[in-house]
Amino acid sequence: MLVFLCRSSWLTIVGVLFAGIISGLSSAALVALINATLSNTLDTRILPWLFGGLAIAVLSSGFLSHYLLNRLSAKTVYDLRVQISRLILVAPYPYLQKLGKSALLAHLTEDITAIANASQLLPVVCINFAVVAGCMVYLSWLSWHLALVLGGVILFGVLSSNLFREWPKSAALKAREEYDVLSSGFRALTEGIRELKVHRQRSDAFMAQSLTASAEAYRRYSFRNALAFLLVNQWAQFLYYVVIGAILYVFPVWQTIDQSVIRGYALVFLFMMSPLTIITNSLGVFSRANVSLQKVRQLGDQLKRQAVEVDAPDNPEIRTTLFELSLQGVTHSFHREKENRNFTLGPIDLDFKPGELVFLVGGNGSGKTTLAMLLIGLYSPERGGIRWNGEIVDERNRDDYLQNFSVIFSDFYLFDELYGCDNDSNHLIISDYLQRLHLHHKVRVDNGRFSSVDLSQGQRKRLALLVAYLEDRPFYVFDEWAADQDPEFKHLFYTELLPSLKARGKTILVISHDDRYFYLADRCIKLEEGQIVAMNKPVPASRQTQPDEDAVQAYS
Repeated sequence: MLVFLCRSSWLTIVGVLFAGIISGLSSAALVALINATLSNTLDTRILPWLFGGLAIAVLSSGFLSHYLLNRLSAKTVYDLRVQISRLILVAPYPYLQKLGKSALLAHLTEDITAIANASQLLPVVCINFAVVAGCMVYLSWLSWHLALVLGGVILFGVLSSNLFREWPKSAALKAREEYDVLSSGFRALTEGIRELKVHRQRSDAFMAQSLTASAEAYRRYSFRNALAFLLVNQWAQFLYYVVIGAILYVFPVWQTIDQSVIRGYALVFLFMMSPLTIITNSLGVFSRANVSLQKVRQLGDQLKRQAVEVDAPDNPEIRTTLFELSLQGVTHSFHREKENRNFTLGPIDLDFKPGELVFLVGGNGSGKTTLAMLLIGLYSPERGGIRWNGEIVDERNRDDYLQNFSVIFSDFYLFDELYGCDNDSNHLIISDYLQRLHLHHKVRVDNGRFSSVDLSQGQRKRLALLVAYLEDRPFYVFDEWAADQDPEFKHLFYTELLPSLKARGKTILVISHDDRYFYLADRCIKLEEGQIVAMNKPVPASRQTQPDEDAVQAYS
C-alpha cells in the first residue's frame, strides 16, 4: 500500500512519515516524562512546560500526518476510480461482455473501498509504529540489557506471526473471488425478481443452488481470513503478557535491577500494548487491500491491453456525417451457450443511404441484434469490412464512426439526465415530445434532468425515444422498440415518428415483428440462421392503406 501511494506523491509520503515519527517520538517522550515525574527525578518547575509542549507536538504532528495521508489517499482512490472508469469506456465492448457487469461493479465498489479503508488506516499505523520505536529507544536508555531481550521477543513474535501469513492470504483471495459470484447472484435477484416471485420452485432452487451457496462460501472464506488474523493477534497479546510477567517477576531474580527501571519498563510496555495491538489488528485490513489492489491492477492491465492507442485527431470535433454506409462480406461468429453450438452471421453485404427506412425481420436467434451491433460498430467483423463514406472502419476511426448512431437497444438503459444534449435550445421540442408520447403528466425536464425515471417499461422506452430524437444523429437503430408499447403508441411510432425522422434525411433501421407496418419501409431484410434470405421493397405507396397479405407472409 505504501509503495502504491508513493507512486502518487512520494513527497507527501515523506511528510506523512516525518510527521508520524515526530508524533510517535513525542508520545514516547511524554510517557518517559510521566515516568520521570512519578520517580521525582526532574525539576518540577519545568515539568508542566515540558508536558504541555510534548502534548502539543503529539497532537499537531498527529493531525498533520492524518491530514496529509487522508488527502493523498482520497485523491489516489479518486484517480483510481476515474482511471478504471475511463479504461472501461475505451475497452472493446465484446471484452466487457466477457468480463461481466458484476465483476466490473465489484472492482469499482468492493476493491476500491478496501483500498480506501487501508489508505485511511495507514497514518494511524505510521504513528503507532513511531510510538513503538520511540518507546524502544527510551527503554534502551533505561536498560539496554532488557531492551535486547524485549527486542528479541518482538522479533520472535513478528517471525512467528509470518508463519500464519499464507493462510489468511489464501482465504482473502478465495473470499474476493467468491464476492464476484455473490455479486452476480445479487444482480440476478434484483433484475429477475418478477420471474422469481411467480415461480416458487425456481425461487427456491435459485436461493439454494446459487445465492445461499455463494453467500455461504463467501462467509466461510471471510471467516477463515478473520480467524487467522485473530490467532495472530492473540499470539501477539500472549507475548505481550509474557514480557510484562518476565519484567516483573523473572528479571529481578535473574539480575539485580533497580525498581525504578522495572517500574518504567512496566509502565512503558503497558503503554506500548495499545499501539502494538493497533498494528497487528491492521494486518487483516492491509491483507484485504493488497488482494483488492492486485485485482484492480490486473483489471487495469487487461483493459489497457484491450484498449487501442489512437492518435488524437487534428480536429477534435465529432464527425457525424453519413452519405453512404456499406457492409461488405461481414461475418461474425460466437458460441451459443444454451444450444452449445457455434453461430455464424454472414457473410453480409448491405448498403444504406440517407433518408432510408429499413426493417430488419426474422425469428428469434436469427442474428438480427448481432447484425445491428456490427453495423453500429460495437462488434468488429471477423471477416469483411464496413465502409463509412467510402472510408474503411477500423480502430483508428471506430470511435468517430460510433458517433453517427443513435440506438435504443432492446435491453436499453435510461439515464436520469440528458447528458450531451443541448437542453436549452430544445426546450420546445422536449415539451412537444412529452405531450405526444403522453409523458407530460409524469415527467418534467429541469436543468437537463428528468424529474423521474421510475416508470413502466413502455414509458421508459418512450422517454428513451425522446433522448434519441434530441441526439440528432444521422443513423437511428431501434431494436424491438414497439414490443412494450400499447397499440396507440405503436401506431404513433411507425406512422408518424419514423416518417418524420426519414423526412429529415435520417437513415433508420428498425428490428421488428410488427408485420402490419412492413409496408412503410423502403426495404425489408429478412434473416434466417445468420443469412439474408429476402430483401425486397414492400407494397407500393398506392396500397399502403391495406398491407399485402403475400408480403406479410414473406416476412413473418
